[in-house]
Amino acid sequence: MYWNNPIIEVKYPSDRDPIADSLHNGVHCLFYDPAFNQKQIQYQQQLQHLCDWANKLIKIQGTDQFLQDPNNHYDIANLVKLNMWIDDIKKQGIVKPMLISHVDNCYTAATGESRLRALECIPEIVSVTAFINTSSQYQNQFDHLESITSFNRYAQLCGAVEGQTFLFRLTDVQAPWGLDWYEYDSRRTASVTPGQDYCVDAVKTYLKQHPDTVFTPDWFSKLVNWSEYKSY
Repeated sequence: MYWNNPIIEVKYPSDRDPIADSLHNGVHCLFYDPAFNQKQIQYQQQLQHLCDWANKLIKIQGTDQFLQDPNNHYDIANLVKLNMWIDDIKKQGIVKPMLISHVDNCYTAATGESRLRALECIPEIVSVTAFINTSSQYQNQFDHLESITSFNRYAQLCGAVEGQTFLFRLTDVQAPWGLDWYEYDSRRTASVTPGQDYCVDAVKTYLKQHPDTVFTPDWFSKLVNWSEYKSY
């Protein structure tokens, strides 16, 4: 609904404050939870759903058409990225706090849905760091958490360093929450954020060498050395 709203780019620290703007003069509020129970968060596509999607389309379309169809490329890239992310999270934990939208005791992932899929393979992690994004009518439910009212504090909780770039997209005053989306660059995750073309190319080579591959959650849990499968 808010995809067409402008992206706001700021560098830490900044006098411009998209977090203060997202509160819409007290209509919305934002909180930080260092250990939010991930089981409470609703998200669309579980890891098994991605496996079923890939296995079914390869069978229907054939491997070549599956890889050539641009409508498939986003989720093909996720095959590679999730394989990388599961291994990376096992090694260094989750780097970026999630953004969670809340209304009427329902929590949905505004950012970080892929991390939830990754955590399906890492049951020992039971909580995530998160910003909880909601209407001020619910603020009493979160009085035990730190209230976030400025960009600079938000960035500090993300572990920002001077000059680090953040991107935000806001909702509007009529929305049930104030922030629609955010992202920031991080050196800690740069090595596990390959581009879509790289991922599609790597999967193409991988499936040529392993034509009997069946995608399962267990497949994702074993890191593939994707650098061996790129053709450029």
